[in-house]
Amino acid sequence: MKSAVLFLTLGVLALMTGCSSVNIKHDYDTDTNFATLKTYAWMAAPTNANGSVQAALSRTAGLDKRIKESADRQLAAKGYTTDANNPDFLVLYHVGAEDKINVTDWGYGYGRYGRWYGGRGVEVYQYKEGTLILDVIDARSKQLVWRGFAAATIDPNASMETRKRKLDEVIAKILAEFPPAAK
Repeated sequence: MKSAVLFLTLGVLALMTGCSSVNIKHDYDTDTNFATLKTYAWMAAPTNANGSVQAALSRTAGLDKRIKESADRQLAAKGYTTDANNPDFLVLYHVGAEDKINVTDWGYGYGRYGRWYGGRGVEVYQYKEGTLILDVIDARSKQLVWRGFAAATIDPNASMETRKRKLDEVIAKILAEFPPAAK
């Protein structure tokens, strides 16, 4: 159980060894006036007695602290301030990891010594994909108004320093599109 917690924490922190391989997406409510949002607070993660073990394992104290500190730095650089009593918006994150398989059928194959034997060249690559989602929720209506999403291959062998740096880079890329440009 402890190794599952450690692996998941390391995996999400290692979110992507090369930032070019990070898949970033954004979505938002086009009716929201983002110019009115100035202050924020962190929303407590929802608790569910029937929740999955993976969801519970993914929220460790160290990972929680690093994600919040990184996002706080990015939001402060954009001019947002924290206000636990009367925030304009709430921020919540979600993390996860999933086993993936990539199968490539090259349609040809080689035998020994480069001779053609008519077989097919099939490569199978197993890996874990980590996901980090940042949600922005209107504090008054409790409606989701913006979501940033990052997914990429996890490097479980990355050093702690590399994991921290990559986490900062991923969060910066997610928040690069917050707030969305006025249309």
